Amino acid sequence: MTDTGSVTSYAEFEPEAPRGWSPFAVALIATLVLLLGLGGAIFGIYVANKPEAAGPPTTVPQAFPTSTPSPAADATPTASPPTDTFGLPNLAGVNFQDARRQVRELKLGWALVFEGDTGDMTVRTTTPAAGSRVRKGTAIKIYVNGPAPLATVPGIVGLTCAQAASIIVEQGLYPDYETVRSGVVLGQSPRSDEPQTLHWNDRVKIRCGPQISPSPAA
Repeated sequence: MTDTGSVTSYAEFEPEAPRGWSPFAVALIATLVLLLGLGGAIFGIYVANKPEAAGPPTTVPQAFPTSTPSPAADATPTASPPTDTFGLPNLAGVNFQDARRQVRELKLGWALVFEGDTGDMTVRTTTPAAGSRVRKGTAIKIYVNGPAPLATVPGIVGLTCAQAASIIVEQGLYPDYETVRSGVVLGQSPRSDEPQTLHWNDRVKIRCGPQISPSPAA
């Protein structure tokens, strides 16, 4: 016998279809979205128009040069030596008379300084030093290792004072004028015929004056 009271069909096991949103819920959500959008717009306008708070003044840092000046622009140009100067030759080891001759040929002044009681007659050094830039007329000190040697006193009576002075200096002595420096030499001390006692750098006394004309014959 067939049982027809409890027939189970496939449709009873299918999942139930989902229910849709109700019109009221949709309207409520739309209203909330509209309100949120309106509130955001109002807040944006407020922030855009809000005045900024006063703050400390902004200091713009001073710009510093980023390039280093060229050394050539700041360097002091090296001055060229004057054209009328020349280098003093090295006289060390030269006999003092030869050294004096070289200095005189260069049109320089000189002063001999004898430094010792013993030693040779060579030059130790000069002031200015060798190689220094000098010009005509510059006085050079010549330092000699040994003592001053004896000098020869020339006979100068009757010569002009200028001639006598030149000859005295040539012999390594200095003129010592008792009166004027013009005219002719009327006398000298010591005389050339006396024993030689003067050394280089010593002085010869000379007396200058007008030349005396001889008296006419009676």
